[in-house]
Amino acid sequence: MSALDAVIKDDRTTLAAAARLDGLDWLRAGATVLVVALHAGIGYLVARMPGCAWVTHDPVGSPVVDGVTWWINGFIMPLFFVQSGILSSRLMCGYGSHAFIRHRSRRILGPFVLGCVLILPLDLYAWLLGWAADGKITLHKLRSLKIDSPLGDNLWGVSHLWFLEYLWVFCAVAWMVCRVAEWRGQWPSNRVAKGRRGEWKNRWTLWVAPVALMLVSAVALWWEPQVLIGFRHSWWPLPANLLFYGPWFALGWLAHSVRPATSAAAAGPATEQDSPVLTSPDSTSVRPRRSPPFARLCEWRIVAAVGLFAVQLPLIHRHVAVELRGAERLVLVGLFVLHAWLMVTGLFGVSLRWLNRRPPQAVKYVAEASFWIYLFHHPVVGLAQVSLSPVPVPVVAKFSVTLLIGLTLPLLTYHVFVRRTWIGVLLNGRRLGADTRPAAGDLLPLPVPEPVRLRKSA
Repeated sequence: MSALDAVIKDDRTTLAAAARLDGLDWLRAGATVLVVALHAGIGYLVARMPGCAWVTHDPVGSPVVDGVTWWINGFIMPLFFVQSGILSSRLMCGYGSHAFIRHRSRRILGPFVLGCVLILPLDLYAWLLGWAADGKITLHKLRSLKIDSPLGDNLWGVSHLWFLEYLWVFCAVAWMVCRVAEWRGQWPSNRVAKGRRGEWKNRWTLWVAPVALMLVSAVALWWEPQVLIGFRHSWWPLPANLLFYGPWFALGWLAHSVRPATSAAAAGPATEQDSPVLTSPDSTSVRPRRSPPFARLCEWRIVAAVGLFAVQLPLIHRHVAVELRGAERLVLVGLFVLHAWLMVTGLFGVSLRWLNRRPPQAVKYVAEASFWIYLFHHPVVGLAQVSLSPVPVPVVAKFSVTLLIGLTLPLLTYHVFVRRTWIGVLLNGRRLGADTRPAAGDLLPLPVPEPVRLRKSA
């Protein structure tokens, strides 16, 4: 039995009591809300996303919702892939290559198949009902499913489940690279070398490698802007999408690999509760001696990203109207990649620097339910937008109600139908018990024994 199998089968494991980086639970819960907000706003855009066959569109839209939606769209998926890269690196270091690929396959492909069987049919008929309500198709199309062009051109694919498909591909590539390194005797190795050579290597990894990765991502976006400025629906991973999102996964892998060394207690494997999508990627019982990755100047990076987006949004509108070429396209691509990098690293830094404390129970619950919210919110948001389409209320109010429904219904169904069932085990692993860590105020200093004078022996 492997170490991973022992963790999965033993519910009484003490790994659940290990200290966690609680700031990343805040980040996971916040990212979940942002994803639902992104999809809740697509139907109310002023500049509609190219290639995105959405359930319904408001004829006017809202500039406020348009700005918020495009802002979230610019960094949220890179954020997910960085999180997943951090977790994957930790799993590889803790379990080894064989257990790593089994763990990732079970925790990614299992929910992917569940989503394809359970969620995609709901998604399909929510979209068809919306199009029928708008008069774009007739009701008999709900039975024949023969949708004419141009609606049918962007209808078929894995919808929002594409993230799991791409994530498994990246994990498989990482597994193959590590297997080659094992064969050549280069894995495992110390993550932080000693001496000047080790410091230079880490400095190169922390600065030069991320710049090279971001350049690769920019080339992919210049090649096919619809990767991020729009949507590409498909059953299979697309080359430009792989080239754009792969560097973000690699950035997360590097962020974990070059973190400062801690004691041996920090080198243990992750608990089975960790989620492959939105998970606290590190749980160490000893704090690192230096700042965690991305923590330096994190607040200013977020401020800079917001200011950069104010310049970026008019270019997005122009590109949606008429695809940009030449120098303007290069500027737009550069702004997208730089904005995403500033937001992702800034949010990670804020979560680790300012929010690294035990979150409220509501935040922890949203973080725990995040995988199910990701799977189930998509058809819920679509049906909510269809229902609100004829209601004569402001667009911002429709967006707010859609966001509220898109969060509330998945949370309720998670609590009633998912959390303590086999679906919950498939999504989040076996529940290892409640967090039994004492609060900071409950910690008492250990008593210091009184010194005992030693007597001379005879």
